[in-house]
Amino acid sequence: MNTSNEAEPQEGSNQRREPRHVVQVAGRYRSRVGASRDIWIKDISETGCRFFDKFSVLPVDSAITFRVGTIGPISAKVRWREKSVIGIQFDTPLHPSVLEHIVRTMDEPGAAG
Repeated sequence: MNTSNEAEPQEGSNQRREPRHVVQVAGRYRSRVGASRDIWIKDISETGCRFFDKFSVLPVDSAITFRVGTIGPISAKVRWREKSVIGIQFDTPLHPSVLEHIVRTMDEPGAAG
């Protein structure tokens, strides 16, 4: 039984409505009660993304605003967290052309290790 504030990640379920694009994109989020934090986005789709934040304390279901490079702010909700990896769902899906722009022009392979 999971007794922490962390929900189980949905990564293994393969029940996604759209494909995720594996990327290495710099981003930033701000919770309603905290300062902004720089993060690395690991994958992204029209409806959400997964990112790495080494010292994250974001609780599941918390609302955040989110930036992907210079795009945003994007309103989102934390759907799951497993240690330093967080999965979020955007309140409004990204337009397909915005997602394509992120994947084609903002990806920095190898930038975060």
